[in-house]
Parts: sequence; structure tokens; C-alpha cells
Amino acid sequence: MARVARPYHHGDLRNALLAEAAKVVETDGVAALTLRELARRLGVSHAAPTNHFPDKDALLAELAAQGFDELARDLEAGAHGRSPEVRLRELGRAYVRFALRRPGHYRVMFGRGFAKESRTRLAEAGDRAFSTLQQAVTAAMPPTRARSAQRVREACFLACSVVHGAAMLLLDGPLAPHLSISPDDEAAVSELIDQATASVSTAIREGR
Repeated sequence: MARVARPYHHGDLRNALLAEAAKVVETDGVAALTLRELARRLGVSHAAPTNHFPDKDALLAELAAQGFDELARDLEAGAHGRSPEVRLRELGRAYVRFALRRPGHYRVMFGRGFAKESRTRLAEAGDRAFSTLQQAVTAAMPPTRARSAQRVREACFLACSVVHGAAMLLLDGPLAPHLSISPDDEAAVSELIDQATASVSTAIREGR
């Protein structure tokens, strides 16, 4: 009797596609990522990924949103029961640790634009992470009229610039070797972020 072909069954193809996409981006970059290549790596038909993501952009948008969701959880975990200064330090650590732990997600989150239909999901995920940072920055500001919306935005921009710059330099930049800092050296990375966020906290507190 002739064999009846059975379709390959994958228990959770959607999440497997996202996990594999993060690996490809981390090792080879976004340009190397295709739905066909993901299907080959996961052992499913070329058409199978389109049951979950119509195209590469949709998959990358969900990968970015997934990253923002995880980042938000990490930031929220470091934002309770501490003084404003310590809270900012812990948020800085959490941010950079996330970038080093999930470099594939992180590069997609901040490295490209997305189609209009993906922006609502991304905005919701990003707003949650930013809200935690904004609350911590506002608490660190002096309780005066300096807490205007503009001053809060400026302070948030300063804080984001410091932690994002540190994360990118540790991931991709030439600075880390010159400072004898390895992304794998958690103690050295923590000390670097502590120093950077302490400077940010001082600037915010003094209303610079």
C-alpha cells in the first residue's frame, strides 16, 4: 500500500519561530532572516510559518513586542520598595542585563521601523516599559515645580540615552575592550551601570 503523507506536526510553532528568529538575528543579523530559512531550521514546510506570520515584518514586529513585554517585566521587578536613587540604579541594571541576555530581541526592538499595522502592538508593549522608567525618574526629581512635563521628558531622555548607549556599546561597540569590560563579566557590567546611573540620578536630582 502506498504511504499517506503526514504533515509535520510542531507543538508550538509560533513560539518556536520567534525563538529561532532571535537566534538568527543574534548570530547573523536581521538581513539573514527569512521565513523559508526558519522553516528549514525547524523542519516544517515552507508555507507553515505563514499560518502564524504573514511575512517577515510581522514576525519581527512580534519579536520586538515580545522583547518589550519581557523588558517591562524586568523593569517592574526592580522598581519596588527602594529609594528613588537605588531604584534608578536597579532599573539601569535590569535594562542592560536584558539587552545582554536577549541580544536578538534587543536589536530588533531598536534597530528598525515597522509597518503601520504593527505599531499598535509595539506601542502598547513599549509604553509599559517606558511607564516604569518614567515613574522612577519622576520620583528621583526634586519635589518642586521642576517636575513639569518637559523636565520629566528631558530626564527620561537622559536616563534612556545612558542605559541604551551602554547596552549597545557592550553588545556591538569597540569601547568595551578598551575599558577591559566583557559583557559576560556581570560584576564589571553592574559597576559600570551603577556609576552611570548614579551620575544620571545626581543630574536629575539637581535639576540639570
